[in-house]
Amino acid sequence: MNIVDITVVGFEEPSWLPRVEQFCLKVLEELQLDNWELSIVFCTNQFIRELNNRFREKNEVTDVLSFSQSEGEPFPYFPNPSKTVGDVVISLDMVETNRLNTGETWDSELKRLLIHGILHLAGYDHENSDEEGEMMDLQDRLLQQFMEERIRT
Repeated sequence: MNIVDITVVGFEEPSWLPRVEQFCLKVLEELQLDNWELSIVFCTNQFIRELNNRFREKNEVTDVLSFSQSEGEPFPYFPNPSKTVGDVVISLDMVETNRLNTGETWDSELKRLLIHGILHLAGYDHENSDEEGEMMDLQDRLLQQFMEERIRT
C-alpha cells in the first residue's frame, strides 16, 4: 500500500488536495511502485527558491524539486513494509507561470510536475543526456494516460 502525505506552505489548504493524493497513487500504481511513502509539498516561489539555494546552491525559483531519501548514506533498515522514498516540492506560483507560458491547462501542468517529481524519486534523471529521453518519454506517456484525470475543478 502506498501513502502520499500532502502539505501546503504559504497558502491556505485548497479543497482539491484529496484529488492530488488519488492522482499520485494512480501514478505509483502504473509505475508498479508499491509500499512507497512520499510527501508532496505545495509552496510559494519564495519557499522553493530558499530550498533550491540551500540544497542545490541555485538562488533561483524552480517549479519542482525532488528530495530522495536514498541519496548519500544508505537508509537504515527497519522492519516496516513501507519505505519513505522522499519529498516532491512544487511551487504553485510556478504552476500558474508555466501554464501561462505553455498554454497548457492548470491541471495538466500540475500533473506534469507531480509525475516529474515522482519519476525523480523512482531514480530517473534528465540531467544525464543518456537518461533524459527515457524519462521525458515516460513522463509524456503518463501525462497522456492520465489526461482525463481532474485535480482542480
